[in-house]
Amino acid sequence: MLVAVAQPVLVAQPVQQDMNAPNSGPSSFQIWGGPVSPSAPPLVDYQIVGSDFSQVLELTVEPAQTVTAEPGTMLYMSPGMALDADIGGLGQGCKRCCCAGESLFRLHLKNTTQTAQKISLTARYPARIVPIDLREHTGLIVNRGAFLAALGTDWRINLQMVGSLGTACCAGQGLFMNTLHGQSMAFLAGGGTVMHKQLAVGEEMIVDPHSVLAFANTVQLGIRRAGGCMVCCCAGQGLFNAVLTGPGLVMLHSMSLGKLRAAIAPSQGGGQGAANAGGQS
Repeated sequence: MLVAVAQPVLVAQPVQQDMNAPNSGPSSFQIWGGPVSPSAPPLVDYQIVGSDFSQVLELTVEPAQTVTAEPGTMLYMSPGMALDADIGGLGQGCKRCCCAGESLFRLHLKNTTQTAQKISLTARYPARIVPIDLREHTGLIVNRGAFLAALGTDWRINLQMVGSLGTACCAGQGLFMNTLHGQSMAFLAGGGTVMHKQLAVGEEMIVDPHSVLAFANTVQLGIRRAGGCMVCCCAGQGLFNAVLTGPGLVMLHSMSLGKLRAAIAPSQGGGQGAANAGGQS
């Protein structure tokens, strides 16, 4: 397994594939790292380390600065950091818990000293970490359970209804889509390889519904029939695929949590059966 070497944020970040690049070979893909807004400097000193399978976010937290994260994601922290929790208001808590696939509570990690402190966060399942600069991508639509952390406490998640009942049932996002708002850095968790593409006006992309990680609020979400009876029943694509229509940024991940669970479940069942057989003998 190849291990990514920790680098300063302005030097390098984990490899994420640019689908705008011509697909002529492995070398044709471009490195995409740091905040998804090259015109703006990063708001926090961070680096992403770890293997391609699972990554860790390390942040330098300045005095009086707070980082908000999903509960259960703290890996380690310096002694000068203090922990707290809230729900960010009843409305926000209910939105995150009932509709956005996130926790009711938010974990706060606050620097209570006069010197910079370190914290480290990791997703609750094997995932890559994707930095997003909300100064240029506020309103980004993110998949359920994709939020990992954000700088400060003034970010929020709102809900946006999908366009039709068919889209709600078959496009992989449910009845409500989660829109992430703020003016600071946020970090998402995506499974497997994370790819991105900037869609032009009217440009369409046909996507497996389980592979959508995030997309700009200017992108339209729809569905298209996967094909005939043989395709629907035997090709593993189901009845419909999602259709993303530009303009705007689209982010896909190759191994969502749902796909990971489906891949592990058969082996778990087999292992349990073998264990039971062994116990009976």
